Amino acid sequence: MTKSRPSTAASPGAPEHTTHPGTGVTTALGIVVDDAKPSGLLTLSGVEMWERFSFYGLQVLLAYYLYYSLGEGGLGLPQPVALGIAGAYGGLVYIAQIVGAWVADRVLAPKYVVLVGGSAILAGHIMLAVVPGLIGLIVGLALIVIGTGGLKVNTTMMVGELYPNGGPRRDAGYSIYYMGITIGAFAGPLVTGWLNQSWGFHVAFGAAAAGMALGLGQYVFGMRRLPASTGVVPNPLPAAERARWIWITAILIVAITLAVAFGLVRPDNISNVVALVVLVATLGLFTMLLTNRKVTRQERRAVVRYIPVFLMSLVFWTLLFQLFTAFAVFADTKIHLTVGSLTMPPSLIVTLESLAVAAITALLAVLWTRSRASRMQPVTKLVVGVIAMSAGAAIIVPFGLAAGVTMPLLVALLVMVFFAFGESLFAPSALSFTAELAPKAATSQMTALYFLTMAGGSTFAGWISQSYREGAEAQYFGTVAVVSLALIVALGVAYKLVDRAMSSR
Repeated sequence: MTKSRPSTAASPGAPEHTTHPGTGVTTALGIVVDDAKPSGLLTLSGVEMWERFSFYGLQVLLAYYLYYSLGEGGLGLPQPVALGIAGAYGGLVYIAQIVGAWVADRVLAPKYVVLVGGSAILAGHIMLAVVPGLIGLIVGLALIVIGTGGLKVNTTMMVGELYPNGGPRRDAGYSIYYMGITIGAFAGPLVTGWLNQSWGFHVAFGAAAAGMALGLGQYVFGMRRLPASTGVVPNPLPAAERARWIWITAILIVAITLAVAFGLVRPDNISNVVALVVLVATLGLFTMLLTNRKVTRQERRAVVRYIPVFLMSLVFWTLLFQLFTAFAVFADTKIHLTVGSLTMPPSLIVTLESLAVAAITALLAVLWTRSRASRMQPVTKLVVGVIAMSAGAAIIVPFGLAAGVTMPLLVALLVMVFFAFGESLFAPSALSFTAELAPKAATSQMTALYFLTMAGGSTFAGWISQSYREGAEAQYFGTVAVVSLALIVALGVAYKLVDRAMSSR
């Protein structure tokens, strides 16, 4: 579960806090930060930390809530349907972030989009906590999707606004910001997993709501400390276009409502619908990039080079989001979770992957700067990252060959290390590729394409996981490992061929 971590880390031996008089600069945790905007950074880091607390606190439990029986506190949905919904929910969250970025650019100032988004997230978690059944689920998840779309992408953007001169101070600001993300993403599942084990799903969802309430409260209190630029719409819609967009929005809402009412969109086909949306959006964005008159011929070649990278990212995210779908079921049924007298909640296994990513990313940052490994080509990092994750999936296979065989906890942690190593290699390199190959006149469209790889990966993970069956775990994870390995090798070769062809023109 990547959180777009930076590839830098503080030195373990760095002093905790050193002030340089007269410079306006503080060294904190070994990184340079701008003293001029500490409160604004804390405001944004705080709301994002609590948003990630609530988001991952829910996501690690969602599949269980959907397919656990009514007697166990769940909704009793068929397991394949539950996994499809869990994957589609993640896909919709990433699609919504593209919409949220557009709204903040054209309609409502970013800091107010974040306020509205955070309020929607809070309302969604409250719905899940207090309203049982499908009504609470549908309304709650819809509110969280809409809210996350508005909040996450715009808090990230506003951190950049704190440091208009860029440079190492901005990098340091993002390091502290992502530190908050890591803390929230790790703490949320710990808290909700334990509460669910002891008190049930709705108490756990209530904890996610409480976390978002804390984040929203401190954001409201600290909004006035944000730069004035965050309260301005950067590229407002002309008055003549507003009516058209209001009509477009109304038509979309009516169309979605009718599709649900007439059974065209159902719980058992939601992953197919979201996958279709991702496909159409992908084709549309690539077409816009390749036909945009402001994009130069050289930049078009770069966009063509990005196609195999886009597909590699799709494979990567599909593998990674298995952790919230098929692997979530495997952790619940096939991993020995008892240590002495303590029984660990299955959601904790996936949480440890996030912690491993933070540690491995720090080690790799040192490795890239101090050894010959820094010469590894970016595309090689992408390929090796997915190979490592495929190996992690392959480790599961022997423990799914026979009934009654469970995976020891240490082996499960080894699987998470393989996934974490793959994520630490792949995610930063993919982000770097996206920035490097983006046309200057269409950087937002290129960023939207990367968001679509996350949306598609989550959706495809849910769609593929519908074929997961207890008793056939070896076949499932063996197929996932082999197909992922074959695809990433083929795409690595394809990238080399495309890169050579584009360079020779």
